[in-house]
Amino acid sequence: MKNVKQLVLILLVILFMANGPLAAQTEKTTGENAEKLFQAAKDAVHKKDWNAAVEQWKNFSTLFPQSQWEAEPYYWLAYSLNQAARQSTDFNRQTAIREQAMIKLEMLLKRFSDSSWASDARMLRIELAEYLSKAGLTQYKKYITNGAEIGSGSDMDVKLVALDALMQMDTEKALPILKKIIKENKDKNIRAKAVFVISQHDDPQVSSLLLDIARQEADSYVREQAVFWLGQRDDEQSFKALADLYSESKDSKLKEKILFAISQQDSEESFNKLWAIAKNDSDSELREKAIFWLGQSGNSRAIDALLDLYKTSSDNALKKKIIFSISQSENEKSLEFLKSIAGGDSPESLREEAVFWIGQHGGDKAADFLNDLYGKSDSFKVKEKILFSYSQNEGKNAMKYLLQVARNEKNPELRKKAVFWLGQSNDDEAAKYLQQLIDQD
Repeated sequence: MKNVKQLVLILLVILFMANGPLAAQTEKTTGENAEKLFQAAKDAVHKKDWNAAVEQWKNFSTLFPQSQWEAEPYYWLAYSLNQAARQSTDFNRQTAIREQAMIKLEMLLKRFSDSSWASDARMLRIELAEYLSKAGLTQYKKYITNGAEIGSGSDMDVKLVALDALMQMDTEKALPILKKIIKENKDKNIRAKAVFVISQHDDPQVSSLLLDIARQEADSYVREQAVFWLGQRDDEQSFKALADLYSESKDSKLKEKILFAISQQDSEESFNKLWAIAKNDSDSELREKAIFWLGQSGNSRAIDALLDLYKTSSDNALKKKIIFSISQSENEKSLEFLKSIAGGDSPESLREEAVFWIGQHGGDKAADFLNDLYGKSDSFKVKEKILFSYSQNEGKNAMKYLLQVARNEKNPELRKKAVFWLGQSNDDEAAKYLQQLIDQD
């Protein structure tokens, strides 16, 4: 009997030694197959081939339910299902696919609640719940309301996504929660996100709420976010809020943000407000900002308004800003104004400024005007600016005039400038001339 027991033991050892490498090899092969299928599924996601991605992730979940990636395959399957639903034109099919995605997310959150993918899964679940609730499946609304009511902490982003969805379904329930976050949350980035969520909705309360935030918020970044989103609303109530805030505020940085916000509103009221600030504000920097935004406004009145302001102003620094602002318009009136300054009896610094912006307009007509001006001008600085303007103009005439100065200019400094700018060009004629100069030496 003892010999039989020893024989059985020896046979077990032999079997163990034989199966050990085989089991290890099988495990290695399984791991390699899992990795290949996982990567193939991820590739389908990157290519946005959602139907293929769904099939790949389903196959992966079936074959490798206990993989090393744990929660991630569940998330990508739910995500791919949601994207595939977007591509379907069949409403009932969209709804069915999203319900499948919801099941996968529930499995993920049940099995891997502490995973780094859990927060992403909760956000996606809210998006799906919003679609499904609007499709009439109101049992899913609980994910939105529950998400909106969770406490602070790592899931605050989930809460804000839920509040965004809830704002579209039940503003009266969402707004008090958002107000509380803005008032009490210590993280300014969270408060700024809450401002964004509020700003995206058309409720009549939103403009006044954003104004209150801009007035009362202690942090400048959050205040500025409220001002920015007021500007994006582009309605009479929001404009009035911005105009009132500009009049009340003593903070020049905030007033600069308000100016930008006003400039984003396409109305006569916003144009008139910018115009009033450009003419009358006691802060010269804010006047300059208003002048800039007038030039960017696209309003047909802007050029005439800026021309009037130029004529009545005695501040050369302000006049430079007006020249720049007018130069941003490509209409004929803008170019004629610049020519009148460049060729007139304005102070040299203003003539230089006008010459520079004429050069930026480009084209042979601008080059011809500058050539005529070069011959008439007795200002070294203006001529120097004209040479630079030639170098920026890609027309044939500009290069011709630059070569002309390099060959004929009596002033050695201006001639050097012309030669320098010729050297910066890729023009064949310029290269030949420079070679001639080298050969002469």
